[in-house]
Amino acid sequence: MTDQFFTGCLFFNINAFSRQMTKMAEAHFKPLNLSPAHASLLLVVFHRPGISPKELSKELRLTPSTITRFVDSLCVKDMVERESRGKTTKIFPTKKSLELKASIAGAYKGFYLDYTKILGTQFALNLSQEIARAGEQMDASNQKKP
Repeated sequence: MTDQFFTGCLFFNINAFSRQMTKMAEAHFKPLNLSPAHASLLLVVFHRPGISPKELSKELRLTPSTITRFVDSLCVKDMVERESRGKTTKIFPTKKSLELKASIAGAYKGFYLDYTKILGTQFALNLSQEIARAGEQMDASNQKKP
């Protein structure tokens, strides 16, 4: 009974898979002294210097309070800096983080190669696309609720 329940339970399987992926990702980013989440934020900031916290929140699908915590942590590490003008805040990479840009990209590539070696490249791509589509459907459904 339990096996059948868990095999068919999306919540259980997504979380179990997420824990496995997180462990693998953390191993790749540990030498950089970065969490995978912080590395993801940095990649967005590298690509869009001056991005607002609200845009970061939307891009990374994280709450504004989580973005604030991540930016605070990365400011302490001198990896990003905030520039505020009135009510507008923009986030920029620092020289220190830009020096790690290639290493962050390399860690992502190593992580990608590891999980595609296990799952297969096409299966991993399809799974990622399906999960993204499911997330978009859930977001759209949640926006319709009062």
